[in-house]
Amino acid sequence: MPPTRWIPLFCALSILSTTGAAHAATTLRSSGSAGPAGPPALNARSAILIEALTGAVLYESHADERIPPASLAKLMTLHIALREIEEGRLNPSEVLVPGPDAWARNMPPRSSVMFLGPSQKLTVSQLLKGLVVDSGNDAAVEVADRIAGSVPAFVDMMNRESARLGYRAMHFEEPAGISASNTITAREYADFARRFIFAHPDALKDLFSVREFTYPLAENLTGGNREKSVTQSNRNVLLGKYEGADGLKTGYIDEAGYNIAVTAERAGMRLVSVILGVPDFGAVSGAALRAVESAALLDYGFATFTTVLTAYDEPAPAHVWKGSARSVGLKASPEPIVAVRKDQASSLRTEVVQTFDVEAPVRAGQVLGAVVVSLDGKELARFPLRAEADVDRGGFFRRALDSVVLFLRGIHPVAFDGHHPA
Repeated sequence: MPPTRWIPLFCALSILSTTGAAHAATTLRSSGSAGPAGPPALNARSAILIEALTGAVLYESHADERIPPASLAKLMTLHIALREIEEGRLNPSEVLVPGPDAWARNMPPRSSVMFLGPSQKLTVSQLLKGLVVDSGNDAAVEVADRIAGSVPAFVDMMNRESARLGYRAMHFEEPAGISASNTITAREYADFARRFIFAHPDALKDLFSVREFTYPLAENLTGGNREKSVTQSNRNVLLGKYEGADGLKTGYIDEAGYNIAVTAERAGMRLVSVILGVPDFGAVSGAALRAVESAALLDYGFATFTTVLTAYDEPAPAHVWKGSARSVGLKASPEPIVAVRKDQASSLRTEVVQTFDVEAPVRAGQVLGAVVVSLDGKELARFPLRAEADVDRGGFFRRALDSVVLFLRGIHPVAFDGHHPA
């Protein structure tokens, strides 16, 4: 991502107020007051707003258009690095010596860099901060080299992970986001962002919320290197200006325009906003405009929607035939939480559908029913009712006796398939 000529945000907002974005300017200082009645008008080519826990789509516009992610690609690079750490193949304290292909001077023109170079050493932890806070293209290359041995091998890892997660449009040619051949959609990227947040919860505090990063320090210099330190600010200007914002990533290349993925949490509800392809708007940089539009979209979400843990009737234990126990309890998992407009919350209805007879063996977590949540007579979501414990097959006499009873009563216990039992 090339360096941006930042317009002071308050000046940008002042200019935008004459073009219908006055409310958006206010949202950057929002403290949770009521927001707009409807979604804001956006200049972005593509946008989506989702509730993170449920994945519910609260707003979308051209959300399936394929657009180069620019530096938003680094979220996948970081995801793989954090997974390597969590699985014990990478240590945050490990000291690295940047290779020549990761030196800042060898990055393409106009690259954002953390200033890796010769006669340096740094920890993996410092490298990841340079990847996130500085959006360092050089950092992305070094991550790729360390984990996979080469950039092409690491890109294969990125694309395999994208496919594993079920994404069709998300594709990478390199790990930094420089190439216009990288592709994402707002819809897939927002889903990836919510999954990233739950997979790596500490990253919001330890990486994405870091406001500035200084590199190289004296400890990073070797062999008589006397480079001066450079302090860079996080390009996500909503940090510290929008209540609850604690991530995620910005990006820019000419072919895409200005991109931004933002997450914020208020009153226990976390939203994820993805805005792609924001243009420069007259004298206002698209870098400033993407922040304004993200704030406006988040304000709309917080003002309009809420999450509800729906109450439901306690399901009856399922009778277990031919088992070592006679019954097994059922519990909704995950909990039946839905995201709805605030004015719809009182209209939610729930229904428990379940099987009452099941044949052993039963395994904990086996689906034996569902909690169905509806709104105005239409099904909104269903949540599996799962067995709370294992029930193994019973002894010979138990199985034989139950077989006779089942035959005489004409009962045919079967596993529940997620729909209303026949």
